[in-house]
Order: sequence, then structure tokens, then C-alpha cells
Amino acid sequence: MQPANSHPWKRTTLLFTGHLLNDGFAGFLAPLLPLLIERLDLSFAMAGLLGTTLILMNSLLQPGLGHMVDRVQRPWLVIIGPLLTVTAMSLIGRADNYLLLIIIMMIAGLGTALFHPAAASLVAVGNHKRRGLMMAFFSSGGTFGGALAPIVIISYTQVFDLGSTPWLLFPGLALLIAVALPLRRILPDPVRRSHERFRLGHLPRRFFLLWSVIVLRAVNAAAFASFLAVLVTLRGGSTMAGGASISVFLLTGAVGGLFAGNLSDRWGRKAVLLGSMLLATPLYLLFLHGPLETLLPAIAGAGLFALSATPVGVVAAQECLPGRTGLVSGLVMGLAWGMSGLALTPIGWLADSFGLITVMTFVAVLPLVAASLMLFYKED
Repeated sequence: MQPANSHPWKRTTLLFTGHLLNDGFAGFLAPLLPLLIERLDLSFAMAGLLGTTLILMNSLLQPGLGHMVDRVQRPWLVIIGPLLTVTAMSLIGRADNYLLLIIIMMIAGLGTALFHPAAASLVAVGNHKRRGLMMAFFSSGGTFGGALAPIVIISYTQVFDLGSTPWLLFPGLALLIAVALPLRRILPDPVRRSHERFRLGHLPRRFFLLWSVIVLRAVNAAAFASFLAVLVTLRGGSTMAGGASISVFLLTGAVGGLFAGNLSDRWGRKAVLLGSMLLATPLYLLFLHGPLETLLPAIAGAGLFALSATPVGVVAAQECLPGRTGLVSGLVMGLAWGMSGLALTPIGWLADSFGLITVMTFVAVLPLVAASLMLFYKED
């Protein structure tokens, strides 16, 4: 164990790798949706419920786990969480019925819930002037993992077959061990902190406004990330093109997050959040209704602006309530994303009735709604 300010970037780099591993395996669902829909004859609503289960399981547990982390650090959660996620998602190709898929999503969601608040709290520990950049770097690990997931899983299933995914467990565990061994030597000393009982009234008013903005942005991002491969195939693209679109969307989001975190340390969180959301909607609409040759460039630009707000929102929320980094991270990274997970099922149901592209056109406008709310946010 080390003092809180020891090796902050080395610790964050290892947590970045753990984030990449956890969210990379969790990202297998979206690119495999067209194959799972075809094999198990799923409706869009049933497909949406899979994403809802994964995100909702994660979100329901994160605030409570974050509150526990605030009272006394639980660094081992950053290893146990990815262990569950990697194990569960490695079995997705062997699921021969819908119920088994739901169970896999529940276990993967639990693993993600264990990892995120504990890891975000370890990134925030200590007094760092570049907190926005450090959180952006950590956050980009999850986004890079999600970006690599479609390339890895689609290529893998084309070379082998969908039923061979359990073999991916072995490289996943090897990478997790490579993270765990050096990380345990540079963890900060656990400090038990005395906190009064938490009540919603302890949260400042501006936090609720910020949280609403984050929810709207999360619904937008989760819906596109979940149905992106299906949207590409509906517009005439191949399964590989659908997987590539997810990778491009998330990869540009990860790069954008690094720039946004750095800029927010200089310009303030509000300016970066507001600007990124204003620029996202036109690019979403170009992706949905523009010429086919603009599909990848448009979704790349949309990811660059829409997803870059993620780490900035987390840091802004932590600054609303200092000393509660675990709880706030759970509310923002967990509960807010849980609301987006709940939205996937009705979005899928509406798509069954009115068409997926029509419904996603309305989803594309959500960043503009969030930006209008952000105008009323007062930053310190």
C-alpha cells in the first residue's frame, strides 16, 4: 500500500487497462445482436431488453457500492468485477435460449457494477490538478475496450464460429492477472472515513440538473451503441460494416474524451459539455438520412462529440459533492446509465411498430435537449 498521491498515473494506467478489459467483454453484445436476433428469432424489443438487463443490473448496484467505497476503500472490487464480466460474456456464444442470455447479462452487469465506482474512486484519490485529464484517460479505457470489442468478436466468429466464444476466457484472465499483480503494490492505504447517513437532500440542486443532462446523453449514446450494427444492416451494410461502425463510434469517442477532459481543466466543465452536445445531433442525423458513403464519417463525428462528454460529466458531478467520489460516481456512471438501459426496451418496442430509423431520429435530438438544460447549470 502507498500514500494516496503515490504513483497516480501508474495506478490510473492499470485501471485504464482493467476498464478496457471489463467494458471490452461487455461490448460483445451489440455487434453480436444481428446474429443473436437471427439465431434465436428475437424481436427488437427482446434485443433491447438484453441491453436493458446489462445496464440496469449495473446501475441498481453502483450507488450503494459507491457509498460503501466512500466509507472504506475496497480495491479488490476492481479485480472481482472484471473477473465476473469476462467469465459471463465469454459464454454468450453458447447461449441457446433467451433466458440464458438474460442470466449472462445479469452476471456481466454485476461485474461492471463492482468495478466502476471502486476504480473511479481510486482515480480521484489524492489532490491532482489534472483530475479532468486523469478521469478522461481512465474513462477512455472503457470506450477503447468497447471500440475494440466489435472488431475482436466479429473477426473471431467469422474465423471460428459463435459457439467457440468460451475460448476467449483464457486471454481475458491472462490480461486481468497482468493488471492485478502490479496494481496491488501501488494501491493507496485504505482509510476508513466517517460519514453521516446519506440523504438526497445532501445533494446540491445543480447536481440534479447535471444528472438529468447526463441521463439524456446516456440514453442517446446507449441507444446508438446498442442498435448501431442493426442500423447499418438495415441501410444495406454487412455485419462486418456494422461491427466496424460501433468500433469507429466508440474509438472516436475515446479520443474525444481525452481532448474534452484536458479542455475542461482549462475552460470549465460546462463549456465543454455544452459544446460537445450541440455538435452531436447534426452528425447523428447525417448518419441516419445522408448518403451511404457518409455512414462511417458521420458516426465517427457523432461519437467524437457525443461520447467525449462522459468523463467531463463524471468530474463535474464529483466536484458538486467533494468527498463523496464513490457515491457520485455510482450515481453518474451507474444510475444515470441505468436509466438509459431502461430506455432501450421501449425504444426497441417503438422500433417494432414504427421502424428503427424513424425512432432513432428522435433519439438523435436528445443531445440538443440536454444542451438546452445545460444552459441553466451554474458552475463554480
